[in-house]
Amino acid sequence: VNRIMGMPRKKPKSPPIMSHEFVIQNHADILACIAILIVLGLVAEITAKVSRVFVFLQHGFIKNEEGELEPAVGKDAFPIEFTRGYLDIFTVLFQAMMLIVVHAVIQEYIVDKVSKKLHLSKTKNSRFSESGQLLVWCIVAVGWSAHLIIKNGFFSNISALWEDYPHTIIHWETKLYLLVQMAYWVHMYPELYFQKARKEEIPTRVRYYTLHLVFLAGAYALNFWRVSLIMGMLHFTAEAVFHASRLLYFAEKNELAEMGFTIWRFVFPIVRLLILAIGFLTFRLGLGRAEIQEVDFATGNFNSPFVRIVCLSSLFVLQVWLMWPYTQLIVRRRNEQEELKKKAAVLSTAKPKPVGKKRNRSCTAKKRN
Repeated sequence: VNRIMGMPRKKPKSPPIMSHEFVIQNHADILACIAILIVLGLVAEITAKVSRVFVFLQHGFIKNEEGELEPAVGKDAFPIEFTRGYLDIFTVLFQAMMLIVVHAVIQEYIVDKVSKKLHLSKTKNSRFSESGQLLVWCIVAVGWSAHLIIKNGFFSNISALWEDYPHTIIHWETKLYLLVQMAYWVHMYPELYFQKARKEEIPTRVRYYTLHLVFLAGAYALNFWRVSLIMGMLHFTAEAVFHASRLLYFAEKNELAEMGFTIWRFVFPIVRLLILAIGFLTFRLGLGRAEIQEVDFATGNFNSPFVRIVCLSSLFVLQVWLMWPYTQLIVRRRNEQEELKKKAAVLSTAKPKPVGKKRNRSCTAKKRN
């Protein structure tokens, strides 16, 4: 009507500043401004010390003239080797802010545009968005971890997972990957608020995020990051297949989706068995040869029998817990297929109605009358 009458359109009212709706609509811009302020803090000497803790990797080491590693505090050279410490928490928080901005960009320019064309319901749209974001991350995680595994030679030398433990010195690229891994699952908690997640979905998602964060942070803190690289690559490979199949299902690509779910049903249990095999090989056999009776916090050596039993048992419980819904799904699908076969068999053996006989009876009745 406004176009026909030549009147200007009425602009939609913007929500009040700092209201819930305002924060949800503009959370990416707000966090991007905060990140820019933190980066600009590197310019001034007064704020540079604070900004470095957020922007750069901490706890770095450089080699001296004798070829020995020493802390890089107060040195001009850029450190390449690092260890872990409490300052990594600030780096993870800064990376989580940046990931929220990236999440919003992917959501707005890729996921939302595709979902609008599909005309999905609210429930399916929420699951489509979740799988779209997780598929992007799984692909990045698999590619990045595979690159680091090949670079460190873990495929060709599996004994490197436990030899020369504790693995306190970490290359800068590996440390960056490990911190980004933890930052990704940290940033998923506020995304529940920003994406207006449904109440019934929140407990499942929180449990999913927490399990990833706890196991990744535990492996990083206990210097078991080498074995976590391989386990993470295997785990995210199966997750990538699942979320890709899920997206195809919501896009009504039924044949491709069924093919993807078939591949996932084959890959998922193999991944669980491989993770258990690698865990048993590392924690029971490999690290068991050089175990210590008590944890040595000074050197970062956590190769005690108690710690290894806790790690191996928690890993076993997690794989069994993941396999339980998978087993229920397989059993339910088999029961549905058997019911369909029974119904088809009943319909094929059902006798047709004796139309001819009825006509004969009616004719004989007329003759008698």
